[in-house]
Amino acid sequence: MDPSIPAIPQNPSASGDAATSPSDPYAEPILIGASWYPEMWEASEWPKDVARMQELGFRIVRLFEFAWKRMEPQEGVFDFAWAREVLDLCHAAGIRVMIGTPTAAPPAWLTESYPEVLQVKPDGRVAIHGQRKHFNHHSRRYREFCARIVEEMARAFGDHPAVHSWQIDNEMSGSDYGPETRQYFHDWLKARFGTIERLNEAWGLQFWSQAYDRFEQIPMVTAAVGTIEVPERHHPSLLMAQARFQNDGWSDFIAAQCACIRRFSEKPITSNMTESPGMHWYQHNRVLDAVGVSCYKDLEHYNWTLYIFERMRREKARPYWLLETAPNWSAGGRTWNIHMHGEGLRCMSWLSLLLGGSMILYWQWRQHWAGQEMLHGTLVTAAGDFRPGVDAHRLLCAEVAGQESWLQASRVAPAEVAVLYSNEAAWALSIDPHDDGVVYNKVWRDDFYLPLVEDHIWRDVINETMDFSPYRILVLPILPLLRDDTRKRLAEWVEAGGMLLVGPMTGTRTEEMTIWRDRVFGGFEDLFGAEGLGGFSPKWMEDRITLIGESFPTSYPRIWCEGYRLQTAHALAYYRGGYGDGEAAVVERVFPSGGRVIACGTFPDRTLYLHLVHRLMDAAGVKRHSAGDPTVLAIPRCDAQGNLQGYGIVNIAEKPAHVRLANPGIDRLTGDRFEGDTLLDPLQIALVELTGEVR
Repeated sequence: MDPSIPAIPQNPSASGDAATSPSDPYAEPILIGASWYPEMWEASEWPKDVARMQELGFRIVRLFEFAWKRMEPQEGVFDFAWAREVLDLCHAAGIRVMIGTPTAAPPAWLTESYPEVLQVKPDGRVAIHGQRKHFNHHSRRYREFCARIVEEMARAFGDHPAVHSWQIDNEMSGSDYGPETRQYFHDWLKARFGTIERLNEAWGLQFWSQAYDRFEQIPMVTAAVGTIEVPERHHPSLLMAQARFQNDGWSDFIAAQCACIRRFSEKPITSNMTESPGMHWYQHNRVLDAVGVSCYKDLEHYNWTLYIFERMRREKARPYWLLETAPNWSAGGRTWNIHMHGEGLRCMSWLSLLLGGSMILYWQWRQHWAGQEMLHGTLVTAAGDFRPGVDAHRLLCAEVAGQESWLQASRVAPAEVAVLYSNEAAWALSIDPHDDGVVYNKVWRDDFYLPLVEDHIWRDVINETMDFSPYRILVLPILPLLRDDTRKRLAEWVEAGGMLLVGPMTGTRTEEMTIWRDRVFGGFEDLFGAEGLGGFSPKWMEDRITLIGESFPTSYPRIWCEGYRLQTAHALAYYRGGYGDGEAAVVERVFPSGGRVIACGTFPDRTLYLHLVHRLMDAAGVKRHSAGDPTVLAIPRCDAQGNLQGYGIVNIAEKPAHVRLANPGIDRLTGDRFEGDTLLDPLQIALVELTGEVR
């Protein structure tokens, strides 16, 4: 074992084969399957499809998510007989079913008779039938129809033995700007502020004569929050309010359908989120039982997939579900997101399972013979023949079935380091960007998350509303809106011994998306013991401004800089050159408990960032589970009591790579021993079970 990697403590009496409680969701079967649309095919084709699913080893299928018209052909007239026949076929074949509510695609009779349910675009254009997600999620009329079809489905299928779970809608997203929605927005604002005078004051609306006389005057404007690709030049506070309002509407939309299902079914309910930060999935997932995602990434971008899986892992006390991913490629007139070969598909699938998932559904099972996305990758052609590359799915299913008991008996080990991800930070940086290069998801991922991954620092991804107590180190990158409750909990956590790394821009905006009028960080500077001096841009001067400090790597600031006046903190580095010459750039405060706060006033390069993280790790005594090449993930797995059981190893590169584990073990897939430096094949997967007593 590499002496630079200390052994991870463990209870020597723990057994990797220990039985897990049946009530433990981690003991549930590992399920692999696909989305299937039997409504597109004659009933005579259904048994053939089910037989081929069995042949591959598929154990779950997602059904009915776009079948509203088939189940309610006319208003108030329901036909579930065909759907029960499909469920019966699946049950007889040992295939479980996730039922999707069909509300993403309303039938023509509904949109024709009740056009008020259609979504209105910012320019006033009304969506037309024949798409999907073309409804107004605020519409009371639409919600009534949704509640009825969902309740009738739950009544019809709730006790069917094939049903494993439910999915609400499909990849929900979008905003509405119609008159009904605008009325609800005004009501939402009234509930928040009480009077128009309080809103005017909170938002500073005397600027540009924007103040309103009554709530009804307030417009709804384009607010594609989370991205800076759409220029936005309206009031930042209004745009932030709209984003919150639209998301509150989605949470209500989801909760209403959940309530209908729970009247007739106790099966878990989920939905498939997408990675766009415009939808506040941390908020929406609180309503759901299981966290799910649609994730289409190609072989060259698997490292972009990691944070999506890791942000889901700690949301619920159960594994997450990968509810859509490409079975080979993804296409719709052009081709993208290619799993270039079977090895890549297998790598992507194991990656999800080892990072905390327990289900994979590929989109989709059988090729559409008509309509949109006919060119999308599938497992079976429209003629019913297997696609090339299906052997990779057959191998994956066999491997997972052979390792299921080990996967159930272990789970992803909790981390001592966590990085905060914030939807509202993404909104803030898109609404009022400091620089056109600050795209939150990209900067957060590339500057603050991936360096930890590639340095083999085991980490969790959490939201600011989550519990901080399990962690020794927290990283808060670019978090402009820092709520009072979060500030208080962070202070208590640090005072109790926590180690906090604060990135630039953090705490610089009020909850209403305005700038603090008394202090730069609105009082957050009391925690890190240095008064803010305001920010400045290093643009065009990056090569002439340096950060200099003792035992500190020379670094060049990027994008934005903030300076500090020392109080109870001490400086780790100062700016040299530029507007902030001589100001403290990185400060540290040590508490009597041993807790620490490091505040970094600029976007650090990778060397500086890891230097600061390592400093906190040394102070906290946090050790690594592995070392090696940056393309290798060593995912520690423990039992229900937290005792280390082994590692899931994934090399996400198409070239060999090295890894060194803190404790030796045997690969359950190949029987190879992992001890000292181990060379991995391209895209290799290993399930390393510890051997002997952990040192």
